[in-house]
Amino acid sequence: MNVDATVIDELTEELLSYCSGFHLEISSDVAQRCIEHFFMVVEVNQTMNLTRITDEHSGLILHILDSLLLLPYVNDAPEGVLLDIGTGAGYPGIPLLLATNRAGVLLDSVAKKIKAVDTFLFRLDIPCVETSHERVEVYARDHRASCACVVARAVAPLSVLLEYAAPLLCLGGRLVVTKGVPSPEELSAGLHAAKLCGFEFEDSLHIELPDYLGERTILTFIKKREAKLGLPRKVGVAKKQPLGY
Repeated sequence: MNVDATVIDELTEELLSYCSGFHLEISSDVAQRCIEHFFMVVEVNQTMNLTRITDEHSGLILHILDSLLLLPYVNDAPEGVLLDIGTGAGYPGIPLLLATNRAGVLLDSVAKKIKAVDTFLFRLDIPCVETSHERVEVYARDHRASCACVVARAVAPLSVLLEYAAPLLCLGGRLVVTKGVPSPEELSAGLHAAKLCGFEFEDSLHIELPDYLGERTILTFIKKREAKLGLPRKVGVAKKQPLGY
């Protein structure tokens, strides 16, 4: 997709302004590459269903800024690999990798999405990033305690994400989850699952997105000890028999 350079420059400045309002420190180069990534997603979306958000302004907020809101928590995690569960079109993983220069893993069980993400990584020249379309339970069996930070948007209930992340994280590693407004029931189940999976709850932050485009709750957990049960469980069990309920 050929996008006028002026449009990219204008959106880059808009993104930097939003980031400044949320006290997020990113460079102009990172902001521009995030914008370029979004246009790559829109281009591929013409032939593959990657996102329902294709409007430039909405995409800037609901994809890019929404991803970068996790940046302070990722920066505070130990040094090491950042893994994105259910990356889809590369969110939040690609903006966070651009902003942090961490080694990374982008995981999605849909192979065609990972093929698209591989193209984005190549075109953006992002090094030290692996991709996989294995189910997260399968990936965790061969990559136990390999990650310093795991991130996920609203791809599953909180208790399920905690179970997914537990075997992947090293001790001291951090899980960062972003959701809309989780119900009290989901939060209660998540806190119970956290104890079973070896996590301690760290923080919760509620954010209003610009231009009335929604609300976000960012939840963070620290892996403090090994889980009280054998993880990962078999593929699909976490969703069928979620912990904490």
